[in-house]
Amino acid sequence: MKIAIIGRPNVGKSTLFNRLVRKKSAIVGDTPGITRDRKCMPAELYGAKFDLLDTPGVDPFSKDLLAISMNEQSLSAIKESDLIFLVVDAVEGIIEYDRAVAIWIRSVFKKVGNRSVVVIINKSEGKASVQNSEILGFGEGISISAEHNLGMEEIYRRVCELSSSDLDKNVQDAATSDASIKVAIVGRPNVGKSTLINAIIGEERLLVGDQAGITRDAISLNWKYKNHPISLIDTAGQRKKSRVEEKVEAIAVVDAWKHIRQANVVVVLMDIQNPFEKQDITIARTAFDEGKIVIFALNKSDTVSNPEEVLKSIEKRAEKEFAQLPGASCLLVSAKEKKGLMRIFNTSLELHKNWSRRIPTGVLNKWFQTAIGQNPPPLVNGRPIKLKYISQTNCKPPTFALFASRVEHLPVSYERYLLNHLRKSFDFKGVPLRIFSRRRENPYNK
Repeated sequence: MKIAIIGRPNVGKSTLFNRLVRKKSAIVGDTPGITRDRKCMPAELYGAKFDLLDTPGVDPFSKDLLAISMNEQSLSAIKESDLIFLVVDAVEGIIEYDRAVAIWIRSVFKKVGNRSVVVIINKSEGKASVQNSEILGFGEGISISAEHNLGMEEIYRRVCELSSSDLDKNVQDAATSDASIKVAIVGRPNVGKSTLINAIIGEERLLVGDQAGITRDAISLNWKYKNHPISLIDTAGQRKKSRVEEKVEAIAVVDAWKHIRQANVVVVLMDIQNPFEKQDITIARTAFDEGKIVIFALNKSDTVSNPEEVLKSIEKRAEKEFAQLPGASCLLVSAKEKKGLMRIFNTSLELHKNWSRRIPTGVLNKWFQTAIGQNPPPLVNGRPIKLKYISQTNCKPPTFALFASRVEHLPVSYERYLLNHLRKSFDFKGVPLRIFSRRRENPYNK
């Protein structure tokens, strides 16, 4: 997402730009017209990342060649942006100049198409305020002080609201129909990883045998399932470090871990008769910590007489070993008999869709109030922790930022309650979730 900062000269556009990119990149001063070129830099606010464009002041009145050139720079910035910050001065209030800039922006929209506009009322420290920002035609403004770091949370909130609605629709569509899902087949040596992939693609593509450690290089194969491109990755068997003796095997294991980190879905293949050995648990926890979708596939299910009963006991073991990932998928498969193989990809597609999903901020905060109402946060030293709002800052995996007063005292158990409630309410079963508590900023800390 790209955001352009637009406004008349000397309202603090470059100060806001420097605040959001966290560098003194743009020259600032009391003299109007210091900025004459547009500048684009990556910015981040409470985990929300976007590209920010600083622009010269817009002057709709002047016919001076320099002013016309500066207007052209601002016009180009609007063309390449998704969102506009229209900055006004709280001390001077809304003046005719600001109205002219708003009219100019709407005239640009007729040429390049509409953009969302947020009015930023800068220099609002102290008692300075603007009550009539709606007259610009872009809704209620946000009062901030870029110099004193006031109001950044409200900017963050508005950006999240817009980026999780129509503004970021293309990103959401891309997320739900990802071009390629990378599925890594991992596990201990000799559990049948290569045999499984051969059975899936229907040819003897990978070398197999009873000897452990035949696969050394991670092999990536492109395949399609239900018109979804899948990148299948066969990896070297993962043994304990103390048992990795041969240099070539050690390199192969490192290469396998690299591919695990690049994958979207990590299928931990286990022998149904020896599930969840220490190395299986290590692999799964590492993948989970990396934010990957984890699926447990129980191979050689044809070798037990009661696979469904065995599956139930293994599911209980998974709940115990991976309390942070309730509802982890455990699937019965047999690479040798070619049974249950498509369960892996049906589950992968379903989980990948949820792993890539964004929840609109309005919907999320409605849920948030319900969750707080059902179980308020505990008192700390006799004082309440006031939970303000929550927003989703990322997906793959879904990541959320929680804002509260005295957030440093919020118990980990309460964050866990919110995550579990969130998982049940939005069908995130089996998907890794992240939640970060954000302390409300001291407005006088620069």
